[in-house]
Amino acid sequence: MRIGVDFGTTHTAAAFHDGQSVRFISLDPENRIPQMLRSLLYIDRAHQHRLGVEAARLFLEQDTGRDVILEDKLVGTIENTVGSLSGSEPTHLIYDVTIQDDIGVRGRLLQSVKTGLRSRSYTGTNIFGRFYSLEELIALILTHVRQQAEATLGREVQAATLGRPVHFSSNPVYDQQAEDRLRQAAQMAGFPSVDFLPEPVAAARFYLQEARPRERIFVFDFGGGTLDFTLIASQGSQKAYRILASHGVPVGGDDLDSALMRGHVAPFFDTESIVDVNYDGEPIPFPSEMARLLEQWQTIPVLSRPQHTRVIERAIRYSGQPEQFRRLSTLVNRNYGFVLFEKIEQAKRALSSQERADVALDAEEIHLSTALSRSQFNRLINDELATARLGVRKTLALAGVAADSVDVAVMTGGSSAIPLFQQMVAAELPAARLVQSDAFGSVTAGLALDAHERS
Repeated sequence: MRIGVDFGTTHTAAAFHDGQSVRFISLDPENRIPQMLRSLLYIDRAHQHRLGVEAARLFLEQDTGRDVILEDKLVGTIENTVGSLSGSEPTHLIYDVTIQDDIGVRGRLLQSVKTGLRSRSYTGTNIFGRFYSLEELIALILTHVRQQAEATLGREVQAATLGRPVHFSSNPVYDQQAEDRLRQAAQMAGFPSVDFLPEPVAAARFYLQEARPRERIFVFDFGGGTLDFTLIASQGSQKAYRILASHGVPVGGDDLDSALMRGHVAPFFDTESIVDVNYDGEPIPFPSEMARLLEQWQTIPVLSRPQHTRVIERAIRYSGQPEQFRRLSTLVNRNYGFVLFEKIEQAKRALSSQERADVALDAEEIHLSTALSRSQFNRLINDELATARLGVRKTLALAGVAADSVDVAVMTGGSSAIPLFQQMVAAELPAARLVQSDAFGSVTAGLALDAHERS
């Protein structure tokens, strides 16, 4: 019994093909789309874990709107020997090394765990005194997938075809290491037999399951963490196709959220203002390194550390804009980063179908309500658009194919529905017919088709 599993940066899904049709596995009954499991992992102090919607709910209930309580925590000792110029015995210095830890936290919420596979140096994280390897964190999600599949199908499931990006890394050695780590995680989750299929190829398999003429198919797979491209020459049947080229760029839906925060929402917290003036009367701007920490909700809590809170408190006293910096203090010290990025992501999705959307958050001293137009959004994501355009051109160059000889452009992945990217693909592939595939299901279904063949 082999299933297809799309372990994604934002969502995870699984499906089974019985030879006649694809059957999706319900992974999260609380989700609006039950077959979609948000790739969220919440681990509490008792090392109990929750996934998906429940993970987000627990984090919002237990860790949002609370005070950050910092306490020095001993992490080790350092011994240093200092020599002496006078010929006397050297001096041995032994001192403790401490870090400031937030003891008020009730649980850790982990998002975009898949992106850790990109980093050769990231091995895992310490959560409440226990080290969790990256493979173990991924295995917690994949174990749930296997258990739900077995409950749905009524049979033991020990094999899976997993999707993977075209490139985890541009370095082939690191790319193979990332795949090996994902394989190990799947085996830890109870899948001793694991195969991989590039995600855009899986999307093409889904498109080709219906009878098609001979055509060149360009797959534009835009997920939460990566943007992948594959150009396929179809011979007129599901199994008869040839991959002409595959390519990927490190741009995902998460990067668009960061661009919205950086360009549209962060100014509400006065990150572009003057904090104070120095002794010469020169203005002191808000530190750029602190502003960068606002671009992901996972790094916002770092701003609660004393060296950063001193800057914020100084700005409240001396900047002339105390209200805005009080908002920032509330965002940082009351842990509202995750809920703010939820609002940003909702606005981004809404702009795919409407011309305007609001980013609104009303919490304590934060009274944010700002309208965002689609044209503003387009300007803010111009760099990501340029990277995507170059990726399309590189794929065509790798295949040695002219842009006007592509017959179909299959758009899949949650961010592929953004009109600006659809317009770019239409302009780059002028003869291609744009097909909006199932944004969240086409890759999973293609993986299930491949799993059925392998079984």
